Amino acid sequence: MNDETSARALFPESDPTATAHRAADWASTALGPIDTWPAELTAAVRTVVPSRVPMLLCWGPELVQIFNDAFRPLLGEKFPAAVAQRASECWGEIWDFVGALFAQAQRGEPTLSERMQLFMHRFGYTEETYWTFSYSPVRAADGTVAGIFVATTDVTEQVLAERRAAVLRELGQLSMTETDTADDACRAALGLLAGHEDDLPFGSAHLCRDEVTVTVAEFGTAPGAASDLPEVIARVAESGKAETVADLGRDGDTAVVLPLPVSAGGPAGSLMLGISRFRELNEQYRVFLDMVAVRVSTALSDAQAYEAERRRAAELAELDAAKSRFFENVSHEFRTPLTLLLGPLQTLLDEHAAALPPAQVDAVAAARRAALRLQRLVDMLLDVARGDAGRLDAHTEPTDIVAVTREAAELFRDAADRAGLALLVDVDNVPTRYVATDRAMWTHIVLNLLSNAMKFTPEGSVAVSLRGDGANLVLRVADTGTGIAEAERGKIFDRFYQIGDRSGRSREGSGIGLSLVAQFVAALGGSVSVDAVAPHGSVFTVTVPAVPSAQPAPRAADDVVASAGAAYLGEAEAWRPVATPGAGPREGQPRLLLVEDNADMRDHLVDLLAAQGWHVDVTADAESALERIRTEVPDLLLSDVMLPGRSGLSLLQDVRGDERLVRLPVILLTARAGSESAVEGLRAGADDYVVKPFHPSELIARVRVHLEMSRLREALLAAGEREAASLRTALDTRSVTSRAVGLLMAAHRVDADTAFAQLSAMSQATNVKVRTLAAEIVENFTASLAEPGPPQP
Repeated sequence: MNDETSARALFPESDPTATAHRAADWASTALGPIDTWPAELTAAVRTVVPSRVPMLLCWGPELVQIFNDAFRPLLGEKFPAAVAQRASECWGEIWDFVGALFAQAQRGEPTLSERMQLFMHRFGYTEETYWTFSYSPVRAADGTVAGIFVATTDVTEQVLAERRAAVLRELGQLSMTETDTADDACRAALGLLAGHEDDLPFGSAHLCRDEVTVTVAEFGTAPGAASDLPEVIARVAESGKAETVADLGRDGDTAVVLPLPVSAGGPAGSLMLGISRFRELNEQYRVFLDMVAVRVSTALSDAQAYEAERRRAAELAELDAAKSRFFENVSHEFRTPLTLLLGPLQTLLDEHAAALPPAQVDAVAAARRAALRLQRLVDMLLDVARGDAGRLDAHTEPTDIVAVTREAAELFRDAADRAGLALLVDVDNVPTRYVATDRAMWTHIVLNLLSNAMKFTPEGSVAVSLRGDGANLVLRVADTGTGIAEAERGKIFDRFYQIGDRSGRSREGSGIGLSLVAQFVAALGGSVSVDAVAPHGSVFTVTVPAVPSAQPAPRAADDVVASAGAAYLGEAEAWRPVATPGAGPREGQPRLLLVEDNADMRDHLVDLLAAQGWHVDVTADAESALERIRTEVPDLLLSDVMLPGRSGLSLLQDVRGDERLVRLPVILLTARAGSESAVEGLRAGADDYVVKPFHPSELIARVRVHLEMSRLREALLAAGEREAASLRTALDTRSVTSRAVGLLMAAHRVDADTAFAQLSAMSQATNVKVRTLAAEIVENFTASLAEPGPPQP
């Protein structure tokens, strides 16, 4: 068998690798002609060539190469020269690394290398590659190593993918950190990228500022920049499209410039990333660079969002401080006019009440109560301002906690008696009577909780108890009132929170009382909570530290309990029940129904309206008003909007939904100023909307106008009904006469005028009215229909 025949027998495939092996000049190699090859070599070749796994066979001392077609792509431009080539020549650029492994295998020792980095020259440049391979000795019959079998796998793409994924993962973690500014985000991102020079040998970040692109961070040894690189960086930032810049510097480096958009929209800048000299800029490499730019953009967006949030927080803090200053300043400013109100009013009541008519005394007393309530609101606003400014500190002093609690509770004794409530006070059973606490804060806590309990307890009892619990004092204020739903209890101490449609003695309130209680309790180092009481009601529990102290000195006449309690009692005075109605209205006297829960405002309105000669009925809530209206419809309904339980708007809806009451004039009173509130009331069907405070003459004028308009409307409707009745009678009369004329026209074959003239002549002749005569003719005709023969008129 000649060499050509032997080559065809060993390499029978038609692929390029087999063809190159058949064409090789094997005789010129150390292996010699194919037909002289030993049986071990031909057997090894027949094992390698058909395999679909990349395999390389190096034979003899010179390691002459034979490989299959699956191995050819690993050679790149080394093919076809690698066929029958010595291994040291084929792999010269990496022989310093693999030569020792070949030598080890030639000694009969197999090797295994995993993910070995090798810089190879296969595609016209020095390429970074990674391989997992083994060298296995192939022994001859005498046991000596005749060749080396190489099983190899190119794991370059796997290693690069894992390495690049680690870069992106680190960048992703960076995007979740709170960097101060966009510049800091860029510096942090590029500082991280600087540790991955295998993929990113150099780079720089550029941000847009005032239509100029500024370099804010860079890493690596950047090559000498091309003359047009600054223009490319600016253009990419503006266009949002990546560009590749080649031949940078003396070494001909390549870089990709990518846009850095941010979530807020618009260009933020651009990112220049250098390309490794040892890797081709293929699709996988470009995707990696795009993902790096995305991660840096995310870090930029996070930084900008954090920076904007920090600015917003600073602005809100400044706004909150300004609000606190405003409340504090306004509260202080209110105190001067309040002093000028309360002083003269109190003097008038103390020194001149006997000389004044009873009505004026009542008016002055109501004015003083209103001023005291205003003072309480001012004090609350001042406390809110202090709390917001962090200056609501407790000023502890020796306090008789039992006496202070009892005195505060007993202030409500008269109010409880008037309301028909049992006020139970049990405060003596405490182990520590004298404690160091802030007396003013504790007084306000007790007064506020008691005031709320009485306000929302229509019947039953309110109980105040003080107990010792180890090192703490426990105050409980329990009531049998309307209670607080479980869903509302978690919000009850929030500032400005009010429970909607909660029935009680009044709907008035600022929504800051209980929040201040919580602040006072916190300032005293304690806690406050609210729970339900079976079968209905609520219990507020305050727990504060009981710090023992010496017995306090006697208190001054203007003690904090008396001064603070005056304002609370002034508010409680406004919960007086509605007076029993007197005599009913006189004949023809206009009757008004007033719905107002504040007793002082109710008395004021009754005096104003009754002075005009109108009869005024009074209720304090929507349910009672609706029951009164349906019993006897008034001439006008005047209702406050804010009522305990259902509001005045809800009452208005019920009135307008009743067919009997659709024309009832309704005027709403409210303290909510503004066009939106007025539109809301008018849209609901109110005839008028009056905002407090109002001038008495204005209210009287509006009531008078709507009473007169209602009277005229009812008169017109009554006249219209009378006119309609007359018209129906006339039409009925006309109908009888017309039928009689028709019968005469048919009987005498005459026209309508002639028939009517005949009917008139018959009326004159018989001295019978035309209508009566016509009715007889129609009746006779109707009766004749039942008789035989033609009918006769």
